[in-house]
Amino acid sequence: MENSELLSCYKSILPLRHNDKLLNASICISKSPLDLLRIKTSIFLHPKEQAYFNTLQYPKRQHSYLLGRYCAKQAISSYMQNECMTSSWIESGVFHQPIVYSSFPSDVQVSISHTNSLGAAIAFPEQHPMGIDVEIIERKHLDAIRSQLTAAEQQMATLFAVDESLFLTLIWTIKEAIAKALKCGFTIPFEILEVGEIRGREGVYEWESSFKLFQQFKARSFVLDQAICTLVFPKGTDLHLDIAAIAPIVCGNRSGDRT
Repeated sequence: MENSELLSCYKSILPLRHNDKLLNASICISKSPLDLLRIKTSIFLHPKEQAYFNTLQYPKRQHSYLLGRYCAKQAISSYMQNECMTSSWIESGVFHQPIVYSSFPSDVQVSISHTNSLGAAIAFPEQHPMGIDVEIIERKHLDAIRSQLTAAEQQMATLFAVDESLFLTLIWTIKEAIAKALKCGFTIPFEILEVGEIRGREGVYEWESSFKLFQQFKARSFVLDQAICTLVFPKGTDLHLDIAAIAPIVCGNRSGDRT
């Protein structure tokens, strides 16, 4: 058994069809505990990342950092078809966007998200921008999220047939993910990221969304345990994601590899 198999994760290649082009991305989602991640840092952290990790004093920050890096390295190595996760490292750009450096030439880009207990990352080609965000559904953040909604989004909230905490977390992840796809983060006014429409099927906690201004993108969201995960990608792309396969592996604390 490989060391990485002791860490709980869902990993999968995502085929992308954009018009007549066939591309690939790779996704990884993990709920591995801090003690296990600490033990296994040598299998996924580059020496530069290990040096930074050694400066982190608080367990909560250590956990979120390792979750994010572990997911990112799994996604990158899968995308590059390179098993050595320590051959690449990630630094922050001027807008805190992740920049991938590697010992091997590649066009790989990465988007990373993490909560206190759940990490997610997607690796994708430079020609096909994407973003990912994952957020725990927590009532303590609802007032802050509500204050950032546009009038149209507030109206949408009153009509949405789910719990308000779920809706507000959903719309937050959609905005976070588009901000990451644009590589600007929240350095622009929130209203520019306004969600145009959210469509879902009754009784199924999956949604597809559009944007009022950034109409060249769309979002796909789903519930994962007590969290919501959103992927943003170009509107013309067909993306197959086996959502039903993710929850039993990540939330059931089993390792899975769908590559």
